[in-house]
Amino acid sequence: MDWAALKSKRVRAAYDAETRDLYVKFPGSAPVKHADIPPHVYQNLLETDDPHFYYKYYIAPCRVSQAHRQPVSVASYAVKLVLLLAACSLLMATGLDQDRGGTFEESELRSN
Repeated sequence: MDWAALKSKRVRAAYDAETRDLYVKFPGSAPVKHADIPPHVYQNLLETDDPHFYYKYYIAPCRVSQAHRQPVSVASYAVKLVLLLAACSLLMATGLDQDRGGTFEESELRSN
């Protein structure tokens, strides 16, 4: 696998066509591996006039492979929903008219 200098001259990239792994090396940092990158994306990275922009918007989001992402549990969504409902209930309760015990007259509802 050979490292290619991009048009920015400071960034280098290498591509393994068999595994479809792309390695990008920025100055002062270790190479970053991106898995399952199509060959045309690597070719576009080599040819673009602004490799930093192309990398940031087209390649960097692929940095974390699907296998390494943490599964989101239903329990975490349930806790968030309960907290949201509690906050909404609190806002609704404090938004009622305190002088009348938290109720509105029917005539007040019709005038709005």
